[in-house]
Amino acid sequence: MKGGNNQLTAFGKLVAKALIDQGRTRAELAAEIGTTPQYLSRILRGDRAGGKYIPAIAAALELDPGQVEKATAA
Repeated sequence: MKGGNNQLTAFGKLVAKALIDQGRTRAELAAEIGTTPQYLSRILRGDRAGGKYIPAIAAALELDPGQVEKATAA
């Protein structure tokens, strides 16, 4: 699929920063939460809602629940 959104959402930016801070990759995170790196990228760009995975992402990266809520608010 060509086109699509290449910009990270607020949640995507929060996750990207946490990954950098922790020296981890998107592929590692995707494997840990049980999805593919491609699907994880779609969630982080907002192309997929990812509601099923957001709590697992937040837990895996030990993200602050308040920051997650703010970043995922519509």
